[in-house]
Amino acid sequence: MQSKLFIKNLEVFAYHGLFNEENKLGQKFVFDVECDVNYTKALFSDDMNDSISYASMADVVVKTATVNTFNLLERLAGEIVKNIFNKFSEVTAIKVEINKPNAPLKYSFDKCGTRLTITRVEFDNLL
Repeated sequence: MQSKLFIKNLEVFAYHGLFNEENKLGQKFVFDVECDVNYTKALFSDDMNDSISYASMADVVVKTATVNTFNLLERLAGEIVKNIFNKFSEVTAIKVEINKPNAPLKYSFDKCGTRLTITRVEFDNLL
């Protein structure tokens, strides 16, 4: 069985980027987070203790994005993954997509950003 918990289009105002203006003025970032979780118990128990709260997951993403300032979205994605794995032992893999809709590009675009998909085992082997 494959089960996923996800949050799409979580908007956060934060201060990340290579340019001083980005770090001073800030901008909107949009997060998609998808976690592989075995919540077989929750299918039958209807008990929140057998699952993960969407609100708690969103709190981790928002806190990570707003407490820190990084030059690279890749670094922010890595920190989000680390914090989710640390808080939720039930998560076995994560996909994080960070969209920077107002990136300072001279071209018209719909989305730009970074996407990281990694298992807990892969992440632990990087450390």
